[in-house]
Amino acid sequence: MPMRDPITIITTVRDGDLFLGRYFDNLTGILGPNDHAVIVDDGSRIALVIPENWHGDRRLLCLYPGKIGRGAALNLAIENSPTDLIAIQDIDDISLPGRLDRQVAMLSDSPDRLVFASSLSDPVRLSWPRAHSISPSRISPSRLYVSNPLHHSALAMHRSVWARAGGYATDLPCCIDLDFYLRACVHAKADIYRLQEHLIDRNHDPANRHFAQIPDRLYRQTRNSVLTRYCNDLPCSAWQIIAKLRMPTLFSRRKA
Repeated sequence: MPMRDPITIITTVRDGDLFLGRYFDNLTGILGPNDHAVIVDDGSRIALVIPENWHGDRRLLCLYPGKIGRGAALNLAIENSPTDLIAIQDIDDISLPGRLDRQVAMLSDSPDRLVFASSLSDPVRLSWPRAHSISPSRISPSRLYVSNPLHHSALAMHRSVWARAGGYATDLPCCIDLDFYLRACVHAKADIYRLQEHLIDRNHDPANRHFAQIPDRLYRQTRNSVLTRYCNDLPCSAWQIIAKLRMPTLFSRRKA
């Protein structure tokens, strides 16, 4: 079997000691000999400690810039990636065998893609004529105006898409993933694809998942602000019609 292109796993962490052991065990299981991992410690109270078995491993790079924020930390990690292919993985999630191989294959076919894997917790979607189709599905960016079925921790992309999109926003308190997806589609002309296979295992415990700690009002305000930024730039679709029915105020702000 020919060797695939190498890819770098990007992770940012702040006070994630609870998950470090299984995270590094996961890296051991999924990284190929030419793959890499870049971890940015975004101002942990106790600095990230690398396990002894990873000392001297040329595939691992840890950066300690202090508390710079999630968006800036992601940008810093990607800037320091040794490879053009990038895979995002949160410190508290697990990538399953085959994730990197499948996403690299998709990006090798076309680098102008945001390629997502599905999670074990995602509902099983039946398809015709095969009940368990493994064909990736293309997702309209307008779909994100109704709800966001994509997991940032399951994203893989080519560095050029990130660069053309202008990187991750550094001025948002949340929703930087949604902002990046829409900006990549609008400004980098990227397409969104999601693999049907369940290739990540996500942490859903509200006690220690960062997203669960964001106040609902702040999340809704930020989400509406992000959606407003791009609603004038997306082609009309059935998803936008549904979104207009749900959020008429947002779409009334479209420029003439």
